[in-house]
Amino acid sequence: MKAERLGKHGIKIHGEAMALFRVFLPFFAIHCTEQVYFVYGNALKGYGFSSQATGWILGIFFMAVMASRTFGGWAIENFGVRRTLVWSSLLSFAGCSLLYLKSFAAALFLGRIMAGAAFGVYTMALFSYQSITASDAKRGRDFAIVVCGGILPMATVCPVGEWLLARSMESAFLAIGPALSLVCWWLGKKIVTTPPRGAKKRGGTERWGTYGDLLSSRAFLFLVATGILVSITDAFVVSISLLAAERGVIASYFLVSSAIVAVFVRSAGAKALNRLPRRLVIAPCGMLMAAAALYIALVPSNTSFLIGGVVTGVGIGAAWPLYHALLGDALEIPLRPKGTAVALLIYDLGWFFTPLLIGYASPALGIANTFRAISLFALVSLALMQYLYWAPAAKTRGEG
Repeated sequence: MKAERLGKHGIKIHGEAMALFRVFLPFFAIHCTEQVYFVYGNALKGYGFSSQATGWILGIFFMAVMASRTFGGWAIENFGVRRTLVWSSLLSFAGCSLLYLKSFAAALFLGRIMAGAAFGVYTMALFSYQSITASDAKRGRDFAIVVCGGILPMATVCPVGEWLLARSMESAFLAIGPALSLVCWWLGKKIVTTPPRGAKKRGGTERWGTYGDLLSSRAFLFLVATGILVSITDAFVVSISLLAAERGVIASYFLVSSAIVAVFVRSAGAKALNRLPRRLVIAPCGMLMAAAALYIALVPSNTSFLIGGVVTGVGIGAAWPLYHALLGDALEIPLRPKGTAVALLIYDLGWFFTPLLIGYASPALGIANTFRAISLFALVSLALMQYLYWAPAAKTRGEG
C-alpha cells in the first residue's frame, strides 16, 4: 500500500484499500439510519396518521437533508471532515431517539428533521473527503465500491425492521436508528483528516471556489438536472411499503433484490464502471428505474416486485457512482465541496417531493396510479435529457 501522504487541501491520504474501507463503513452505517425507516410508513398509519401526514413525516427527512447540504460544505471547509462527522452523528442519535415519542406528531417531525439534517451533513462530509482523495483514473471504481454501503441496508436492516414491525416489536425497531448513529460517531472519529485551513489563506495558496464559479459550468448544470430526475425514480423506495400493502405484496421482495443486484453491479462491476461512457449511460440508468417502477405499479405481485427490484438494482447500481464520478469530471478540486453540496441537495429534491406527491395524490388516484404517473413523467423526461444533451455531449468527447 502507498505510504500516508498529506493532500494539497490538508487531508491525510492512506493506502488505497484502507482509504476506501474508512469511507465505506461509515457510509454504510449512516445509510442504515436512513433506510431502516423505509418500512416505517405502515407503522405510522397504524399510529393513526393520515396518508398526507405519513407522507410529510417520511418526506420531511429529505427536506432536512436538502437544507443541510450547503451548511455541510461550509462546515467541511471551516472545521474539517472529522469534526463534521462526529457532531452530525450525535445529532442523528438525538433525532432518531425522538421517534420513541410516537404519540406526539411534533416529536416525530422534529426527530425526522434532526436525523435528516445529520444524514445530509454526514454524507456530505464523506463524499467531499472521497472526491478530494480519489484519483481521477480510479474515481468511478472508488465511488462504485463505497456507495455499495448506501444499498446494503436495504438487504440487511430493512428486512430486520420489517420483521420486527410485523411482530409488533416497535421498541426494538426504534432502537436501531439511535444505536447505528452511535456507530457512525465512533467510525467518524476514525477518519484521519486535518482541517483544510490552507484553502482559506490568501496569496500563494489555492482558495475554495465560489458558487458563481460553480454555476458557470454548463456540464454541472445538466448533471444536476439529470440528478433530480434519477432521484425521483430512486425515491419510490421510500413509499414502496405503501404500494405493497395496498396489493398484499411483500415489500422486501423489491428491497432485497434491488439491494443485492446494486451491490453486485457496484462491486463486481467496479472496474467496468471506470470504462463506461459516463455521459452516455447516466440517463438510461434512470430510465431503467422509472420503467421498473411503472412495471410494478401495473403488475403488482411478489414476482413483479422481485423483477422490478432486479431492474432497479441495475439502474441505481450504476447511476449513483456515475453521478458522483461525473461530478468529479466536471469540477476542479476547489469547487468540489460546494459542488458536492449542491449536487446532493438537488438529488435530495426527488427524495423530498416523491413521498409528498404520493401522499397527496394517492387518496384520489390510489397508490398504484400515482406510481404510474410519476414514473412515466420521469421516463419521458430522462429520454428527452438523453436526446438533447447527454448523447451529443458523449459524441463530442468521443464516448460510446
